[in-house]
Amino acid sequence: MKQKWQESRNYRRFKNEKGEVVRRVITVDEQDIEVSEEVFLAYSQAERRERYIAEEVEQGLVLSLDKLIEDGVPLQKLGVEPVESAEDSVVELERKAERFQQLCKLPEALAALADSDRELIESLYFKGMSTREYARFLGISQRAVIKRRDRILKLMKKNI
Repeated sequence: MKQKWQESRNYRRFKNEKGEVVRRVITVDEQDIEVSEEVFLAYSQAERRERYIAEEVEQGLVLSLDKLIEDGVPLQKLGVEPVESAEDSVVELERKAERFQQLCKLPEALAALADSDRELIESLYFKGMSTREYARFLGISQRAVIKRRDRILKLMKKNI
């Protein structure tokens, strides 16, 4: 038995005799428009969210944003996009500024390395070689390359 909302919805799937979905249709301004599965899902989810909110309001229930957050309900499910707090924005800006300063110091830190160490870092991070490939290139173990890389990165981090 169909519920009242199912009869009035403006989206539906059509199946073939095997039960496979062959078409997804949304009716807009009395015109049927065939859509992809992704569009169909997005539309039906938005409609369900709208119906849920309407049912809550009809029953006289009060939706409390604080209570929803406390209950762990993702705000996106209610059609509310969370806004970053001013404090979070400032922290993020400070983090980006600090990261930028570190990136500005990177050329100096690379220049301060011994040639062989700089070559290792450039091969791994700028040329895209794996530690295995670099070890094979030098004729040493991968473990030796990893230890050397970690030592160099620690040194660079201290200098930056």
